[in-house]
Amino acid sequence: MSIPYTSEDFTTPRAGGDSWVEYPFIEYGDNSTKVYHMRCTVNKSDYTAIALDTTMASASNADVLTLPFAADTSAYFVGDFNHRVIDGALLEFDRQFATIPATNEDYPGTEFFTFPGLPNTTSGASINVSNVSYSLGITTLTTASAHGMVAGNVFRFFYTYSAGGGIVINSSIYLTCETGTSGSTIKANTILGTYAITAASVIPNATRGRGPTNLSSSTKIINEYFLPGVTTNISTVQDINLFETFQPFLSSSGENVDTLTTVTIPTINDYNQSVNDNDYLVIDCAIERYKGNIYVRKTKEITAK
Repeated sequence: MSIPYTSEDFTTPRAGGDSWVEYPFIEYGDNSTKVYHMRCTVNKSDYTAIALDTTMASASNADVLTLPFAADTSAYFVGDFNHRVIDGALLEFDRQFATIPATNEDYPGTEFFTFPGLPNTTSGASINVSNVSYSLGITTLTTASAHGMVAGNVFRFFYTYSAGGGIVINSSIYLTCETGTSGSTIKANTILGTYAITAASVIPNATRGRGPTNLSSSTKIINEYFLPGVTTNISTVQDINLFETFQPFLSSSGENVDTLTTVTIPTINDYNQSVNDNDYLVIDCAIERYKGNIYVRKTKEITAK
């Protein structure tokens, strides 16, 4: 059985040869962000903690006999960890200094999100239909002028037909152009050509609206790091701003809405452009402690749909 004793050689912590440097974000290609691990030993009775945010500018600053690494004034003390008493008299611990990480992005996968409702939209004027015919499941419309559409485009079809017994019905439907659509000819997979249509017109390139819709989309998390008192314009944690999450509202009153129009923020046109550009929407933003007094702002975003 060993006899506990206090050694004058360990009145100041000694950083041993098993000290090492961690690169916590090397998987993001970041080989600059570091966490220095000093595996220290000191008399249990001589152990004292040092102040958070102390730089690793010298052995004296780090309160060790000698630094096991080159001095780094951009590394800040974040704490002592994994304390363990040896032989009743010595204390072993992991003294850590960390640099402020560079901003990084993580792509965790997909997530379901309720995207806003969209109104019906059109990009062309109404064109009269001069003839309607039907064959083998395909209705063919002949327009009075060129419609500018091709297979895959969506249009709105307005029609009036006789339902018999003197009943006349006016209706409309969104249809997709099929192969063979060009010039003044539209092919659509519908049986409407069998109806007794008396008048008809189309609005080319019309988009069917939708209500608020829950869809799966790709996400990313942006991690930004701050050390109050060191990061420019950040004196306290309260100075780290949180981003507003995506929530459409009326430009006139600020009232939240779930369907976009021309008088909402964003407008329907701005939102459609965001979808076309694969822009991201902020869906969550939070501040968490990274290490010591270093904080991370985690902003989760999702691709607009």
